[in-house]
Amino acid sequence: MKLIYFNGEVRAELIRLVLVQGGIEFEDFRFEFKDWPKIKAEGGFPFTQVPVLEVNGQKICQSRAIARYAARLAGLAGKNLEEEALADMYVSAIDDDVLENFWKCAYFEQDPEKKAELQKKFKEETVPKFLRNLDRLYESSGGDYLLGNSLTYADLAYYRMIKTVSGLVGDVSSDRLKSLYQRVAALPKIAHWEETKPKPAF
Repeated sequence: MKLIYFNGEVRAELIRLVLVQGGIEFEDFRFEFKDWPKIKAEGGFPFTQVPVLEVNGQKICQSRAIARYAARLAGLAGKNLEEEALADMYVSAIDDDVLENFWKCAYFEQDPEKKAELQKKFKEETVPKFLRNLDRLYESSGGDYLLGNSLTYADLAYYRMIKTVSGLVGDVSSDRLKSLYQRVAALPKIAHWEETKPKPAF
């Protein structure tokens, strides 16, 4: 199994976390951004995008599809169809409501005034609203994790989200959500990964 992506975390780190926590061996193939035109020209990318996961002669792209596949392989997708749907719901909400807005206001927007406006909205509206909703849902689960007492890739997605945005928004989670973050961070495989993973360029 081979995961192909830039030497960065943006759309591949959740996949890596899932594979690591699941104890699934994989080749973490990274390349520098400047090398992408040459690599892309060589072909073999279904939608000429990365990340791509090569497994059993197949090439799978689209980060959420890969993460979902990896979660199923790792036993982190949920115990039944309903839990799978809920885990997907959390991961999609984290991506759509938080991370996509983060990439835009932190990196993509180049106009200084617009960037400042987007970051202000992100810090004061987007993230607090999302965390209020997530905290309410987490409380209703009645367990240590978002789906009760079983770890899923939704918890890994939350952990990764907080690591990504905390530099911009600071410590804004509830005590309950802070405990969830710390619980995931303390997982031996995750802690080892964080200590030993390659330093990303972005």
